[in-house]
Amino acid sequence: MVGRRRRKQKMRTHNKNTLMIYKFSRDTKVILVSAFSVVAIPIILCVSWFVERDVEALFVLPFWFLLMAGVILRTPHYYYIEKDLIIVKFFVGKKVLDDIRSIRPIEEVDLKGIVRSIGNGGLMGYTGYFRSKELGNFQMLAVNKHELALVTLNNGKQYVINYPHELFENKLSNSK
Repeated sequence: MVGRRRRKQKMRTHNKNTLMIYKFSRDTKVILVSAFSVVAIPIILCVSWFVERDVEALFVLPFWFLLMAGVILRTPHYYYIEKDLIIVKFFVGKKVLDDIRSIRPIEEVDLKGIVRSIGNGGLMGYTGYFRSKELGNFQMLAVNKHELALVTLNNGKQYVINYPHELFENKLSNSK
């Protein structure tokens, strides 16, 4: 349990602002799905080609590697968090969440009954577009289902990201 919730943090400067950098560990489901997808499926396709001379398997393999490369490159790697700014850093690129209206903690049980419109639910993380009755439409950019937060922007867009719940506790203690 401790290993799944492990997170690293450090300081960094961005546009003269000090940002806290958080890196979250992947949960067990993500590790298992990713390992199976990256290792087992190519092995199955290669065995299918060599044993049965299945031509389709030979054509699927390069597309599978391209898909895996795309998923890996667009998986959240770090989260830069400041008072009014969150930057989700991918291996390639980033998503800047500014003009934030609200941030509230959510738990894994709040994600029960969500429907994935497009994205993945365990391959290197939980990314894509989802919807639910409780949360509405949102984009999820998380590597595990621990310490989640719903970020709502002023334009109405919603994001579910990994966010240290200790920051909510600090805000509550500072407001008293």
